[in-house]
Amino acid sequence: MDPTGHDGTVGAKRSAKTGFNPRANPKAPGGRSGSASRPPIWQQTLKIIAGILLMNLLTYTCFAASFTVIGFVKERHGRAAVTERLAQDGRLIGATLASRPPGEWPATLQAAARERGYAVALADASGNRIAASGGGSGSSAEPVISPANLDLVLAGDALAHVERKYPFSKGAALAGVPVSLGGKPYALFLEQPAPSLYQDFWQQVMTVFFGFLLMFVLMLLIGRPWREQGGFSVYISAIRRMSKGDFTVSIDKADRMRGHFGELATSINDMAAELNQMEQMRQAFISNVSHEIQSPLTSIRGFARALQQEGLDDQQRQHYAGIIEAESVRMSRLSDNLMKLTTLEADQQQLHPKTYRLDQQLRSTILACEPVWSEKDIYMDVNLDEKVLVNGDEELLSQVWMNLLTNSLKFTAEGGTVSVEAKRGAGGAVICVSDNGIGISEADLPHIFERFFKADKSRSRRMNGSGSGLGLSIVKVIVDLHGGEVKASSKPGAGTTITVTLPDLPLADQETQPPAQPTRST
Repeated sequence: MDPTGHDGTVGAKRSAKTGFNPRANPKAPGGRSGSASRPPIWQQTLKIIAGILLMNLLTYTCFAASFTVIGFVKERHGRAAVTERLAQDGRLIGATLASRPPGEWPATLQAAARERGYAVALADASGNRIAASGGGSGSSAEPVISPANLDLVLAGDALAHVERKYPFSKGAALAGVPVSLGGKPYALFLEQPAPSLYQDFWQQVMTVFFGFLLMFVLMLLIGRPWREQGGFSVYISAIRRMSKGDFTVSIDKADRMRGHFGELATSINDMAAELNQMEQMRQAFISNVSHEIQSPLTSIRGFARALQQEGLDDQQRQHYAGIIEAESVRMSRLSDNLMKLTTLEADQQQLHPKTYRLDQQLRSTILACEPVWSEKDIYMDVNLDEKVLVNGDEELLSQVWMNLLTNSLKFTAEGGTVSVEAKRGAGGAVICVSDNGIGISEADLPHIFERFFKADKSRSRRMNGSGSGLGLSIVKVIVDLHGGEVKASSKPGAGTTITVTLPDLPLADQETQPPAQPTRST
């Protein structure tokens, strides 16, 4: 019983009814579907149309209000378009009068008034006037000039004024311009009927309307492919799934998407594929490490129990103790190789490059392995060019040669041959380590540089025990760090050849020594 007094089974049934089940029948009474939760298409269309109409109504209302306020304020401050045009024409008429004798002034004013349809008047400080009328519709025979306005213009100030009874009605526009004629001040007044404040309103309304219509069409054209591609929700959903560890996500039809959306979808798919591959590699790595550690631990545990038995002689005890020590060394070597490989792959290994002779390093490595090839009576065919110079980390490259050489010696039978050759090639220093050992099958050859990979595990165990499967992986990582390349070629039963190419520098001003002769173990 829960705190509410209901049985748990009832609660489970109720949650099962109300919970979302993607496999439920959408037509069932209790089921839900994506289409059922959405309104019909006609309702969505009506909502869109209503939204557009409301938006236009609000836009035009605000535009009309702002148009009225701005026009009214400009008229009150003498900045109406009609008065500014009159003032500009008045200055032009004044300049024309200044270039003509006083006898021609009336004719000049009459011509200007007739051309523009103005009522024009020229007055001096004594009140004498020369008036002219263009005879336009609604124009007066002479501008109405008050003494205050006359004194204002004669004092050198311009006048601009629009007189109308109502903001929506027509009125009269008056402009006064001070002019100087013959060294005397004059006042030039121009009057014209002022159109309604809303003369150009509908033209501007239609401009705004067609502007919104064009914007709406462009939004439809741009938004259609965006809606088809699901918008940002598709990409956000994919990224969120990847952030939770689901790297199997894939955006459908990414190749059909156009522009940057297609590039983004393809990039997300590629990233998911790479992360999925890395996740599989991580799981395989953990599995391989667990297997490699479990094998020696099993041997150690078994032989440790055997040592606890009574009745063992000293020879048996020494034998069991030796196996435990060998497996411990194997685990230690595995740990060291894992640490080194992880450090190299994480780019935490700082290279200390220097230029040195490669033949000397290879010869030292061969001599270090002498106990092995001497014991197995292996013929060492060594051909080292003393002019080969490499620029790299000497310690890391020494491990490359040691890993390659020990591999060849390990899988070469007694009395076999191992060849080591160093020469200068077109792409740099070329080092070949070859043997006539058991070889590698064609199916295993592409995987020999992978971590923990062991070709023919049953045969490798018979060849002086099993390795960790990390030696060639370390070789490849070190060679890659030096900008080089490593390749392998092999045939089962015919042997294996590992070829390493490194950038080299020619050895200048160095005494040449006779090439090393092939050596054979004694």
